[in-house]
Amino acid sequence: MPMSLIDQLRAPDHAALTGLLDLLVDDALDRPLREAVDVERWPALAGELLGAWAASEAAEQRLVQTVQEGIEQLAEMTGPLGERLPDTVRDGLQDLARRPYSPNKELVLKLIDQEPVRKLLREILLDTVTRFAKKLRSTGEATAVGGALGGLGRFAKRRAGTLGSIAGEMASAVGGEVEKQVERKAVDFVDGALSGVIQRIATKLGDPTHAADQAALRMALLDSALRLTGPEVAEELRRSDPEGLATLLRRSLQGWIDSDGFEDQLRGGLESIVTAQGDRTLRATLDDVGLLDTLTTTARELGIEHARRFVATDAFATWLRALEAS
Repeated sequence: MPMSLIDQLRAPDHAALTGLLDLLVDDALDRPLREAVDVERWPALAGELLGAWAASEAAEQRLVQTVQEGIEQLAEMTGPLGERLPDTVRDGLQDLARRPYSPNKELVLKLIDQEPVRKLLREILLDTVTRFAKKLRSTGEATAVGGALGGLGRFAKRRAGTLGSIAGEMASAVGGEVEKQVERKAVDFVDGALSGVIQRIATKLGDPTHAADQAALRMALLDSALRLTGPEVAEELRRSDPEGLATLLRRSLQGWIDSDGFEDQLRGGLESIVTAQGDRTLRATLDDVGLLDTLTTTARELGIEHARRFVATDAFATWLRALEAS
């Protein structure tokens, strides 16, 4: 008596399921890209899916919950996080950091020559120069006039009573004016030097002769990052306000989806791919990069595993019997 269809699909050798999966995988691999990609429909589907997520407060809450659970797991980790990485990954990151590379000077200048960067550098330089000038003045080295007047004022107060006090106050006033002049000079100096500082930063970063120093800097930053502990990273993530970030992400995504050009942008990207690769199959593309055998084998193994569990369910058996009886 021939085996029923359900028994063939559930056979221990999985021959029927394997044959079906082979057909599905081969069809996907041999279909030209222009047939597999629906340029008109996919952007609309993406808009509906992303729009539904962006409009869902529950989805945002779930995202925040997932992030917070990850933060709590980090907080419980002891020791440097770098030690949890496989040696090959850690070595690969270090090799990448050591590579001699110097970015283009004009690109660096374009990135850092911005008003917020200028403001930060100006505040740092001005604070440094002003503190230095005040320190010199306090030791009597800032200006001969300020030092002399300060000494004269102190001597007059000790020796000449009321007249000495007036002289001392005059000396203090003159000293204060000298300090204001120092601060004004510091402002002028920093404003004049700021562009030069930014230019020097770009030159240093973009100079190939300093590639070794730049590699050492990257290595130091990487080593510091790898030495961070779970609690340190968790605390910083808590300070980043995950709830606020999730809300911002959802609103930004919603704004992009609601914009007039959302679907056109997706469609344009797909059309570019199809125009360039439309006649090629996925099999040819994967073969070019040496991934055909690995990915097809993996797809078949995962597919057969899922199909075997699925056809063993009562729901599938009920559906198939109903189909056969119709």
